[in-house]
Amino acid sequence: MEKIIGGIKRECYPLTSAEKVHIYTLKYSPTQEIVNIGTGRYLQTDVNWAALREALNRAVERCESVRLRFWEEPETGEVWQYVMPYENEYFEFYDFSAWSWENAQAVMNRWTSQPFDTYGGKLSRIVLVAMPNGYNGYYMNVHHCVMDSASVIAFSRDVMDIYCSLLYNLPYPTPMTSYIESVKKDLEYEAGNKKFKKDADYWHKMMARPEPIYTDFTGPGRLQTQRQLSGNPDQRWAVLASTAADGNTVTYDLDVESTQKLIDFCEEYGFPVSVLILHALRTVLSKFNNGERDVTIQNFVSRRSTVLTKKCGGVRMHCFPLRTIVEPTDTVLQSMEKINNEQREMFLHAEYPTLLYFGEERAVNNLPPGAGYHSIGFTYQPATINSLVPYLKGIPFKSYWYSSGKQAQPLYLTAMHRPSDGGLTFFFGYQTECATPQEIEFFYYFLGRVLFRSIENPDKTVEEIMGMV
Repeated sequence: MEKIIGGIKRECYPLTSAEKVHIYTLKYSPTQEIVNIGTGRYLQTDVNWAALREALNRAVERCESVRLRFWEEPETGEVWQYVMPYENEYFEFYDFSAWSWENAQAVMNRWTSQPFDTYGGKLSRIVLVAMPNGYNGYYMNVHHCVMDSASVIAFSRDVMDIYCSLLYNLPYPTPMTSYIESVKKDLEYEAGNKKFKKDADYWHKMMARPEPIYTDFTGPGRLQTQRQLSGNPDQRWAVLASTAADGNTVTYDLDVESTQKLIDFCEEYGFPVSVLILHALRTVLSKFNNGERDVTIQNFVSRRSTVLTKKCGGVRMHCFPLRTIVEPTDTVLQSMEKINNEQREMFLHAEYPTLLYFGEERAVNNLPPGAGYHSIGFTYQPATINSLVPYLKGIPFKSYWYSSGKQAQPLYLTAMHRPSDGGLTFFFGYQTECATPQEIEFFYYFLGRVLFRSIENPDKTVEEIMGMV
């Protein structure tokens, strides 16, 4: 639909359900930087800065979502999106090569905490940086409404593919796809086609099951306290949220050899790596909550299964509760089979709007604002050592995800493979009112113990694995 914005006619589109999640977050957040995603990509080699500037410009030109803008209609308050035409940009350069890593990283975190003007302003910032110890590359801060982690990774890969093509005459990468085309398909679905109705039936069936129960990553104390406050000893939900949304990030790196053991196990038994990590997550939650059989984790789905969606950029993340009931007598493989079946069904019906689902769940279970059954959100960025970017092999590489100082969720785990060596990195984002670094470290310790005791003893029961950790 055409709209006149700032005196210029623009082709505008309504927001998708994935974008609305972040607008909803902004509406109820005390600060705007809560939706910022700050990243750094650095190679320990001399960089041709002119070529990198050119590669970044070409990547921006090829990626519609980086040029996305949002506009709030004054008369109705309705929010629209449109793509700005490409304009060449001379990206700033900062030299931190003589600094310490800690001080340079502190600057990146401060940059990430600078909010964007959601309605009308540019929604990304790219800066060339020379880092300590001979590392060079770029920093990028982007509004979550225009990119999620998968599209940030795809954009970064495109930048380096273009850079190597310019410098070393390697083949030019295939074009990115159109984000607006993916928006059109989402809007067509949300208008109520057959697939929408089929997905609605599935999620309504899930909501009709007996009420879930909240399991906290610190143990049963939080639920017990809230039961005492409400005077309801049978309460099964909990409110876990921070009014200030102050947050931090803790990162743990798993070495390549250990990562490969997890991958080999999953390949041997035919499971995605995400299922193994989810098995470990729910087992730790069960152990910390008196062996609770019924565990719910908020699972994030990237919805990038087609050629269009894999390279279109933008934000396509939906999230739903992954609820599994695992008996203590179930083996590791039986636990993983249950998780795999539930996750497969979730993926089949993951187009359903996230906000619509949680609104319906609140109505079904009569939940107060902010209440739910999960304490952890989880996403996995799949990759293997064999799929690493060829030109990174042998070149030391650092990839960072910076904190804006705010977190939208009490605890959110992203498991992601490092582009340099394929090892897994676990990013724990948490609200400081809801968790401490010590609690995160304690949880990660048990997560690692369950992961490796499970792959070493796949025929042992979950109860036995809990006894080993």
